Amino acid sequence: MQERSFISEISGVRRKAAFAFFGSFAVLAAAFSLALASSAAAQTIIDEWHNVKPPAPPALKSVTIDPKTTALLILDFNGAQDPSKGPCNVKTKPRCLASVPKVKTLLDQARAKEMLVVFSLAGAGQAPDIATALAPLASEPIVKSGPDKFIGTNLRSILSDKGIKTVIVTGTASEGAVLDTATDAALNGMSIILPVDGMSSTELYSEQYVAWHMVNAPGVAQKTTLTSIDRIKF
Repeated sequence: MQERSFISEISGVRRKAAFAFFGSFAVLAAAFSLALASSAAAQTIIDEWHNVKPPAPPALKSVTIDPKTTALLILDFNGAQDPSKGPCNVKTKPRCLASVPKVKTLLDQARAKEMLVVFSLAGAGQAPDIATALAPLASEPIVKSGPDKFIGTNLRSILSDKGIKTVIVTGTASEGAVLDTATDAALNGMSIILPVDGMSSTELYSEQYVAWHMVNAPGVAQKTTLTSIDRIKF
């Protein structure tokens, strides 16, 4: 009888030990799973960089403008003749030089409609350093500034004095003068027409990013029409 009682007590102890072991194991497993989930959630964009897939390209839209309330901005095309005089040169931004013929077509159309055309300069450039095909007329204003051409210039008053509500933004770099100036204009109530073949950079990714940003970013997306030069009608 005592032997049976002893065996029963041992069995009870073993059962309790087993329950304790499996209970502890379950807690550890849950904690481990939670740690893995937290670790995955804590990954930064740098960690995930190579896993990012670019979104589908945004659609290009046709647009008809009002020449009386629209201005053409030709930003930082200086350096074509002398690479030391600006960013639009064969050494650092050959894609800028490649865009000049199409921008020239747009410029000719704008002038034919007597639109306001405004040029900008970057770096050490002066008016004669702008690509020859795009050389400004004496009557066309030129501003000189950093990436945002509204900062430190009278560009805002140039546009407002003429009743401008929409700007067509061309230039280089896409992630610099184009992005910053277009964003400033949009956040201050202007409509933006952005021809993708009128902006350029050193890297294709920069142009891709700016195209995506301008039609997705809060505050600018609803003000931006992404287009190409041949889709702009006067």
